[in-house]
Amino acid sequence: MTRPPRRPSPAAPLAPPGDTVTVRGVRLHFVRSGDGPPVVYIHGAKSSVYDLVLSIGDRLAERYTAVAIDRPGSGFSDRAPTGDNAPQAQAAILRAAAAELGLERPILVGHSFGAAVALAWALDAPGEVAAVVTLGGYVLPLGGPPPWVVAVMRSRTALRAVGRIGRSRLGRPLVDAALRRAFHPGAVPERYARLAPALALDDSRLISDGADRKSAEAGLRALLPRYATLDVPVVVVVGDQDLMVPPSSSIALHDALPHSELVRLPGAGHMPQFTAPDAVLAAVDRAAELGGRRCAAAFASGDRPAYHPPRSR
Repeated sequence: MTRPPRRPSPAAPLAPPGDTVTVRGVRLHFVRSGDGPPVVYIHGAKSSVYDLVLSIGDRLAERYTAVAIDRPGSGFSDRAPTGDNAPQAQAAILRAAAAELGLERPILVGHSFGAAVALAWALDAPGEVAAVVTLGGYVLPLGGPPPWVVAVMRSRTALRAVGRIGRSRLGRPLVDAALRRAFHPGAVPERYARLAPALALDDSRLISDGADRKSAEAGLRALLPRYATLDVPVVVVVGDQDLMVPPSSSIALHDALPHSELVRLPGAGHMPQFTAPDAVLAAVDRAAELGGRRCAAAFASGDRPAYHPPRSR
């Protein structure tokens, strides 16, 4: 029987693979590579820039400026001093970071909860976004976690205990089971299994993730009636074997958006950037095409100040 991969010891913390930028009093960690039209990747819950770095990051950088940013309180980024973890608040901080990094009209790629953040960004600043791609998006209210999970999230002591258990031999099977569920029906990449949980199970990251989950449902209820007003093209990507977020959420999002295309991935789950990379790269290319058409239409109508065409490849 194959033994699960060994993970780094908590005594030997991971070194950030990228750089940092400070905006609105928040130090954010990001990874940037490539040259071309900017693409900003926004990860989901309990995740980090490794979701892009270990999947399609190198291939995306062959024709885009690929930037992954750890959301406030996640990965190697600091928490926001205000403690506001709603998708709208996180989007505002990431928008400021993109501006500081000189990323004009990026394509936003949001995975899981990151999709809600990407949509909030596009809704609040449509003229600053070329297009959006959602991957297994947690974009509709789903009723929230069960009561016992809510009780755990309200207690920092309980969250720290969860982290200690997860980092122990006792908790290892639970962590491995969660990873298998996320990657179902594909296999969990060995490097991801080594690196990602070491960050996700850090005490401060668990506390931030708990705050995210507590504010997520209210934030999504506020976003829901606004989806019909979004004047930005969206490519909605969903795996029909997703066990983490119901595929019906992505289908309902597509129905609610005025300018969207739906890409169904038979046999794919919640992590298509790993298990269906060609399809995800094609979705980004399609978003770039749609965003370019939108920009051209804006210029033709004389609405020049609001939009900036992406650089040619």
